[in-house]
Amino acid sequence: MNKALFLLSLVVCTLCWNPVFAADDGEQIPEQVTMSHWSCKQIAELARKYDAEKKLPDTVEVEGKPISRAELAKYLLYVMDKVVKKCDLEGKEAVSREDLDRIATLHEALKDELVKYEGYLTRRKAIEAVLARPEVPLFEYKVGANGFLRGEGVGNFRLPDFSYAPGHNEGRFLYRVKPYLYWHPTDWLDIHAEGQGYGFTGGSQYEGKVSLYQGFAEVKCPKVEGYSLKAGRQELVYGSAFMLGSDTFYKGLSYDALRLRVTPVRPLTIDLFGGWYATPWSGGLKGSLAGGYATWTFAEGSSLDAYAFRDSGSADRHAGEHRNSFGLRGVAKLGPARLEVEPVWQSGRLFNGVDATDSIGAWGGHADLTADAVIAGVTNHFLAGAAYGSGSRDAATGGSARKEFLNQANDTSLTGDMSVIGDISGLTLTDAAGTEHRASGLQIYTFGWGIDLAKDLTFSATGRYFLANYAEGGFSRRLGLETDFTVIYAVSDNLSVIAGYDRFFTGGFFRDATGSGRDIHYGYLMLQFDLSHERPKLATRQK
Repeated sequence: MNKALFLLSLVVCTLCWNPVFAADDGEQIPEQVTMSHWSCKQIAELARKYDAEKKLPDTVEVEGKPISRAELAKYLLYVMDKVVKKCDLEGKEAVSREDLDRIATLHEALKDELVKYEGYLTRRKAIEAVLARPEVPLFEYKVGANGFLRGEGVGNFRLPDFSYAPGHNEGRFLYRVKPYLYWHPTDWLDIHAEGQGYGFTGGSQYEGKVSLYQGFAEVKCPKVEGYSLKAGRQELVYGSAFMLGSDTFYKGLSYDALRLRVTPVRPLTIDLFGGWYATPWSGGLKGSLAGGYATWTFAEGSSLDAYAFRDSGSADRHAGEHRNSFGLRGVAKLGPARLEVEPVWQSGRLFNGVDATDSIGAWGGHADLTADAVIAGVTNHFLAGAAYGSGSRDAATGGSARKEFLNQANDTSLTGDMSVIGDISGLTLTDAAGTEHRASGLQIYTFGWGIDLAKDLTFSATGRYFLANYAEGGFSRRLGLETDFTVIYAVSDNLSVIAGYDRFFTGGFFRDATGSGRDIHYGYLMLQFDLSHERPKLATRQK
């Protein structure tokens, strides 16, 4: 409890302190500026260079009259719109890195004004994608803390082990606080230190742990962009996190690892990685992870990934056990829609419970279609998807699970928000006598809708239907329907309030396995934050 109170106090203090701490007079743009100010000079120069649709008025450029921050942001938007179109037609290299850095600095300084313009909100993702420069951060150092505070309650469920428990209700307070320091003394060296305090308390529940979450150094090739070596404790997150994610809704997942990045040809990027599960945050998993992930980006919003990795992580490891995963992931932008398809094949060896290992032969994957549409002046978001994980009748009756597809390191919403279904391999329930019953392999069908009620307020509703591929004789394969309702209010760019209510309508398998068909309820209220101060690199502070 003392750790929880200390961490809560730390966050409250940070919230109160942040506005003063974040101030950097060198990068601030006053409410009124003239052509003598660096921001006006740069926007005027960029507007002429890229022939923006509208340029600063003569009253500002010639007569020297002041212009407001809000008006200045509008003219920056004209510049960014022209630059994005140029990059779309001619490629990102058509705009110099120096100009992109200048625009990025202006974008950051005027972001609070830009969000007031609908034209910016509809183009924001495209603008940020063009301005992004992952290889060379735009700051010398950045210090802060991120994470969340969450109050949550459930019905007919146990939170500590995410198990079905008819008639059991409970609540708890959960926190995750990560103080961090990013330091980039040169363009070719990044130092990243990030601690973590994670725990929960409520009723008879208590857990509290403080340890290093990430701590690594990344060395980049100073002469050739796209080559780097990262060593230390780090997350390994790729694609849509269907296979490799970081468990962001709970305590996270990191590895003590090496990661080599190479870019043999543009736009192909290849990551080679290897390391061990960082046991403070692995949820009991021990073992190693090694493999590679390649991405070919052939158009804006469209790419093809290929990966292979060997995972020996298990809570109860045995000699010779490992799982190999080979996957492809394709993403295509189809006008306002986006299609993602990811098939995966698995092989390896699995302990059979006696004295030998079985050969793994499993497969799975998912396909998702998302689309945005403006209806009656309001932006709506639509989602439809399907996921599949192979299983076997043998596993459902207590035998070998070698045909079960497993994505234990995922951070995907495909399996729902409630953690009733942890991964796509299946579901195990325990009856009153302590006997376990297994539903092996899953089919998941998802439909969702969201709406931007205001520029900082969104609502979403998602339904996921779960069907097992195999169950015991006489048992239903219908697991149930999960419905998730979420409201997100963005107080600012670094502070959000999220409220959610989820209900799992149990299917026939729950009644057959446990004798109860009670539905599972879950509600929560969460404060999510990322509060920081950074010092921009001198190269980008062109005043």
